[in-house]
Amino acid sequence: MNYKFLFLVGSAVNHFQEEHYSEFSAEERFQQTLDTIQSIRDKVPDAYILIYEASETQIKQEYKDKFIEQSDLFLEFGNDMYMKTLYENLHQNPNNFTFVKSMLECRCLELVLDYMMEYNVFNDVTRIFKLSGRYKLNEYFDIDDYKTRFLMNKYVIKYYDYEERFKNMDDVYTTLYGCKGSVVTGLWSFDRFLFNDVYSVLQKSFQYMERAIQMTAGIDIEHSFYHFIDRDKILNVPVLGLDLIKGMNGDRYSL
Repeated sequence: MNYKFLFLVGSAVNHFQEEHYSEFSAEERFQQTLDTIQSIRDKVPDAYILIYEASETQIKQEYKDKFIEQSDLFLEFGNDMYMKTLYENLHQNPNNFTFVKSMLECRCLELVLDYMMEYNVFNDVTRIFKLSGRYKLNEYFDIDDYKTRFLMNKYVIKYYDYEERFKNMDDVYTTLYGCKGSVVTGLWSFDRFLFNDVYSVLQKSFQYMERAIQMTAGIDIEHSFYHFIDRDKILNVPVLGLDLIKGMNGDRYSL
């Protein structure tokens, strides 16, 4: 079987209120995203790469030109109506940054899948990966692990079951939202036959997060995905092969 892979790389070069919510400048975030792309080229040389930009404002033309050069498709979603509304709400309530960021991520992925369906692009792929920009595939990522019929109609995701890991049922997400676990969204993948399932999960997760932020402080995409994704179709892997830059302090670790 001829396996073909697509990586969806999310980017937000121009960070919301960078001076308050990001350890890195736009230039540093751009360079880190190039490192993400290079890690894909190193580990999966013949993969397709689609970069989607979620910045509220237009990124520099030189950044855009480089992303176009380094990818098979570059998309910008800053002008999307829902994205604009989310950013407007974020400016009014910046303390909701963590949860609105999750909604932005979810909306962008939905727009990417919309584009793929409308224009019938990358229709020869076997598996689609979502990889957060500025993260990198490391030495433990091996694309040969994904070249098997065993993964047909399967997700490959790292997730945690709170009901198994925690005895304390006072956990806030379990109590308030009924979410008994979370998934790692920095790197995950799905078989092409799960395309419509993923689209449905994105729609349900966005609606769920939208309602949660109206009624409470909000919930993130990691817990929302766990709530809606069919875990019977998940291969839960102990090691992803991923280097992360996480949080406002730029902490680095590996999964």
